[in-house]
Amino acid sequence: MRTSVHMHLVERELVIPQRVLSRSHLAVALGLATALFAARLTAQQRFTPDAGQAMARSPRLPLTLDEAIRAAHEANAQLPVAVLGVDIARTSVREARASRLPRFALVGGVNAGGPLAYTTSQGQIQVVGSDTLFSGGLRRANFAVARNRVESAGAGYRLVEKDLELAVTLRFAEFLRAEDGIAFREQGIERLRSYLAQVRGRAAAGQPVGSDVLTTQVRLGTEEAALADAGRALDEARLQLNDLLGREPNAPLALAPLPPPAPPVPPSQAPLTPWAAAPEVRQATANSAVAQAGIAATRSEHRPQLEVSANVGVLPVFGHDSGTGPNSGAGLGGAVLFSLSWSFWDAGVYRARLARAQIVAEQARDSELVVWRQVRLSYQLAAAQLTSLYQQVATWARNVPIARDAYLQTQSIYNGGAATALEVLDAYASWINANESYASAVLQYRQAEALYLRWGTP
Repeated sequence: MRTSVHMHLVERELVIPQRVLSRSHLAVALGLATALFAARLTAQQRFTPDAGQAMARSPRLPLTLDEAIRAAHEANAQLPVAVLGVDIARTSVREARASRLPRFALVGGVNAGGPLAYTTSQGQIQVVGSDTLFSGGLRRANFAVARNRVESAGAGYRLVEKDLELAVTLRFAEFLRAEDGIAFREQGIERLRSYLAQVRGRAAAGQPVGSDVLTTQVRLGTEEAALADAGRALDEARLQLNDLLGREPNAPLALAPLPPPAPPVPPSQAPLTPWAAAPEVRQATANSAVAQAGIAATRSEHRPQLEVSANVGVLPVFGHDSGTGPNSGAGLGGAVLFSLSWSFWDAGVYRARLARAQIVAEQARDSELVVWRQVRLSYQLAAAQLTSLYQQVATWARNVPIARDAYLQTQSIYNGGAATALEVLDAYASWINANESYASAVLQYRQAEALYLRWGTP
């Protein structure tokens, strides 16, 4: 709109009384009017709805780590599967809880046949209620199994979630590491090219610095190869992170920088066993509890089972009633039936099943111990690395500006004729190595920090 208004004002300013125009003036005016008309058409084309949409699709702001994790949550394909596993386990809890209540059903049927000596023709409609009075602990064991399976499924979901967060955090840090590597190598190459130009200038002036030119060119080629490798690492991290975020892998990506590494929490102020709340430990504990409940369920099968059922209904009889069965009659009525079963010999089936349940429970306990030790070791390794890695980060952070100043000073001395090209390139290599070591130490610290949170948080 501003461009259109501006064009309109310009056109109004160009309105000149016609009587003062000569032919040359008219030609100039017509040329200007044509140019302004073309400019107006170009401006209108620039501000069409399609152009506005294109402007609205401008690059987004740099993505923060929290935003990346949220995007990965929304795009991940394993999390919905894990959620469904939790929902399935919860339905088992509802089923186990409902099995403790009485059950009611409407039962009916009609049969006809003859002669009466062979069968009775009759029909029935009944409301039947049944309940288990004593199951030997079977229902309690089944309920415990269902509840622990919910806990195991929930821990499994959290495990997938934490692994996803860890993967995003690591790829995020690797992307930033590659960007830093490209930045300081490009800066170094620019300085190296400037230095090479100086050396060539001295060679053109007749100074014997031909070997210095060759040595600098070799170093420049090495740095350019290292820059290409840093670009490859950046592309690899970008592709992997975009895939985690549910984007097209080749899509452009801009990330917000992470805060500088912070001092780790001293061991005396950290919880003693934060790894005990890790999802792997909770899942292994729940699986062990499921196996223990399986032993109780197996033992209940060798105990008395007492059930009761009652029915109320009508039994219209067609023809002669034979007088057999629990409901042998006609008309309205009701009945109660108690049923007791107790298995006392099954040729060793019970003992085999009990032995299998006990072995499964022992296996679950051993697996729980293995997981417990693995998680503890992973957490303590990450915690131990944080302190030493933070010291490395602090040391290299101090060395980087020192190495840069040493390089600049050596180059200045070389320009004055008091240093050799080899000394300049050595100082340059020390500066680049200091930058490389600092960036690598920061990456390793962030990786250890991510693992520390992975194994030390619920």
